[in-house]
Amino acid sequence: MIAARVMIVEDEAITAMATGAMIKRLGHVVSAAVGTGQDALDAFRRQRPDLVLMDIRLDGDLDGIETAKLMRRDSNVPVVFVSAFVDDATRNRAAEAGSFDFMAKPLDEYDLKDLLARLLPMVGDH
Repeated sequence: MIAARVMIVEDEAITAMATGAMIKRLGHVVSAAVGTGQDALDAFRRQRPDLVLMDIRLDGDLDGIETAKLMRRDSNVPVVFVSAFVDDATRNRAAEAGSFDFMAKPLDEYDLKDLLARLLPMVGDH
């Protein structure tokens, strides 16, 4: 199995730790775990992950959707939004940012496993 490098963008430390633990249990690598849009952009440029799990509400000036739009300007790395806010307006904004998928919080390990299985054929295509 190819291990995917996953960046976690989440401003809640406990949630980020739990997500990281799930990723590791599934045999993948956490390339970075950051809590602001700007930190995400900096880490993204340095590390080029295979997947970004992006919370929509973040600390700082950039929310997750704005951050994803900036990432997508020069990369086709899949961004999956993870949020407790799943209303239609939020989903529409996420779709406009070119998201790969949208997952509701709390994350379910089986759903994450399925997502990573769909992603693996694309690893290396970006």
